[in-house]
Amino acid sequence: MGQPHRNEKRFYRYPLHRIVAVVDDAPNLGLALADLGAAGYDVSKVNVLSGPQGARLLDPTGVRHGLRGQFLRWRQGYGYETDALGVHADALDNGRHVIYVPVNGDGERQGWPNSLGAAGGHNLLTSRR
Repeated sequence: MGQPHRNEKRFYRYPLHRIVAVVDDAPNLGLALADLGAAGYDVSKVNVLSGPQGARLLDPTGVRHGLRGQFLRWRQGYGYETDALGVHADALDNGRHVIYVPVNGDGERQGWPNSLGAAGGHNLLTSRR
């Protein structure tokens, strides 16, 4: 099943085919990943951002990802994504973790938040697609 991708350099879009949650500490992050794995989810598909380095990678303004990134963040400024980006960036700046779990279909979209919530995940953002 592998390991999640940690602080991977990429552009984190919201919430396209993902469930996103804040996890406050490393033990709860480990619990969330273990619960997902025990439920049969391939955790090597999961992305985790952690701490200030994760906040830089999140890039809430899109500046670090050029005009395309800035345009996407500008478009998201008219939706709930802006609030979520702010909450997630603040959590990362304060040493917490943000976990991204890709989902396929309504079954996964409804099932995985329970695993994340049971492990202390909060500020859940669920994919609209």
